[in-house]
This record gives sequence, C-alpha cells and structure tokens, in this order.
Amino acid sequence: AGCPLDILRPLTLSLPQPLIEFCNKTLLLHQLEALKAAGVNDVILCVNEKNLPKSWNEVIAQYEAELGMRIQCSMETSPLGTAGPLKLAQGLITNDGSSAEPFFVLNGDVLCSFPLRDMIHVHTKHHGVGTIMTTRNAQPSRYGVVVGDEKTGKIQHFVNRPETHVSDLINAGLYIFNPALFSRLADGKASMNAVLPALAAEDLLYHFESHGYWVKMTDVRTFLSAVGPQLEMMRLLEPHKLVSNQSGAVPASTEIVGNVLIAQGAIVGEDCKLGPDVVIGPNCVLEDGVRLEATTLFSGVTIRRHALVHDSVIGWGTQVGGWAWITSAVLAEDVDVKHATLVNGATVLPHKELFSNVRSPQIII
Repeated sequence: AGCPLDILRPLTLSLPQPLIEFCNKTLLLHQLEALKAAGVNDVILCVNEKNLPKSWNEVIAQYEAELGMRIQCSMETSPLGTAGPLKLAQGLITNDGSSAEPFFVLNGDVLCSFPLRDMIHVHTKHHGVGTIMTTRNAQPSRYGVVVGDEKTGKIQHFVNRPETHVSDLINAGLYIFNPALFSRLADGKASMNAVLPALAAEDLLYHFESHGYWVKMTDVRTFLSAVGPQLEMMRLLEPHKLVSNQSGAVPASTEIVGNVLIAQGAIVGEDCKLGPDVVIGPNCVLEDGVRLEATTLFSGVTIRRHALVHDSVIGWGTQVGGWAWITSAVLAEDVDVKHATLVNGATVLPHKELFSNVRSPQIII
C-alpha cells in the first residue's frame, strides 16, 4: 500500500523509500524476505511511476532471481491513498478473478519481526474478510487505536489519533484480506481509515496481536531508533553477521562495542572505536582513529582520521574530514564536510560542502 513519499527526506531525494538501505539491506528486501519465509512466491508492488529511478527494473529483476519470486508492479499515475492501490491491483492480486486465495498487504513504511505465518493461522480460523496485525505502543495517540474483543479477536471499532487514552493497541500496518474485500472498494482514491471501520461494523474484521519488534518509519529519527532493535534481533538470530573484536574483520587495535554490522568491501583503519548500534555500508573507508556510535553509513562513505560521528545518518558517497565532529545529523548523498568542522543537529541536502561549523539544528539547502 502507499506511504508518504517524503518520510525519509532528504535521503529520498536520491532514492525512493523502498530502496533506502536499512542495516545494509533495502527496506523492500526486508519485506520480500519475510514474505518468502512465510511461503509467498508472488508479490505485487503498488508504486507511483513518477517516483521510480532508472535502476528500478534492474533491482526488481535481481530480487526475483535471488529470492525465486515473481514480482509485478501495479503503477499509479496519481496518488490513490492507502486503499485505492489495492483496487487498482485487483486483477493482478486475483489473477483476473480466478484466485480466491487470501493475500497479505504490507505498508511500505513498516518493519517488524514479521510473524506472518502466525497471522495466516489466525486468519484461517475465523470467517471474516480481513485480519490486521496489531501491537502495543507507548504512544498510541500517534496512530490508529484498535478496540477489539480480547477473547475472539474481533475488532469492534477504531479511534483515529485519540486525545484521551482508549487503548494502547494500534494498527501495525500489516493485513491479510480475502478477495471479498474488493467488492467493498470503489475505483479511485480511497483510505484504509474508511475501509477498515466499515468491515468492523459488519463483524468481518479481526486482529492478531504481535509481541515482537515493530517500527513505523515516520522520519530519519525513527529510522535511527530502529537500528538498535534490528541489530539486537540479528545478534539473537544471526550473530555471525555482526562483527566482534575476535572476528578478524577489523584490525586488532580497533574496538567493537555492542552490535556493529559491517558490509563486505568496507575498510576500517587502526585504533577506531565502533558501536554500539553502528552500520557500515559497502565500500566505506574509515581511516585511523575514527569513532562511530549509533550511526549508519550508506555505501561509499569516507570518514577521515580521528573524526567522530554520533547518532547520525551519513548518505552515499559523503566525505567527513579529519577531526570533524558530527552529532545528531543527517547528511544526504555526496556531502563534503571539511577538516575539523562541527555539525550539530543539521539536515544537509545532497551535494553540499560544509566549510564552517553548524552549531544548532538547521536545514542546509
């Protein structure tokens, strides 16, 4: 389903949101791998043709080959909201009406532990049209709150961004629907905020509560805050993918603190200190004495000697000069931070040079 185009700006000035790397894997690939693990072999991507890069078809073909999936695209020529793209893709989803199989719907801005097989089990036990994944959240007023029957899982009603506490159970943006949904969707722009309450009013909507990790990518801050839980999940399930002081992936003089993910092809110098919650992309170069903490580097980044980067996202091909100090910043593609420059809380758009200190949060255009 659709998601805002600017949720990860300024990173999305270079690539559309599905192709932004999160822990060295695109957001789209995270979702495709989860679907494949749940037994899904056919995927329809609802996308707006105006926002696709030239590399789109090549990337999709690569994912099809790697995952053994068929991936088709349903192209919007104008924004259709969060429900309209489903109606547009009806023919692809149902194989022109010949398939009555239920189907998953995943919002493109959601990452989680993806308990999709458990969702299938719950969905097949009831006789409704849809099943929503829900999760508990400490700030439910930021999302759509779900009120349901705890015994049956049947959804009673929704409260959109409540001003007072109703429940801490929220819509997590993952669904399973039966094709009967399409008879309730009109052509054109439509919102799930209208479709879901209508289904609940007919007693046709249920929920599955997930107790695992979940994040909605609302901005770069939520992107960064999700890195820690994602790396921790990797430590538990795929510890061999993370770097340790004993792994031999970095010089003996470099210290690894907590969870650190380093892509193949990255070069790390002597006497660095990396972590916790650090992601280093392919073809990055870290010179001697670099300090990284709670930071993601996209591919091709160069960090010069003794620079410090904390709580930041550093975009493709960006260069950070020696002895620079970067904190709580977002540097987009091909930014050049000069020697011994301080950057505090800045958001820097692509292809900029920073010669002087940025001491307070601002946008550098």
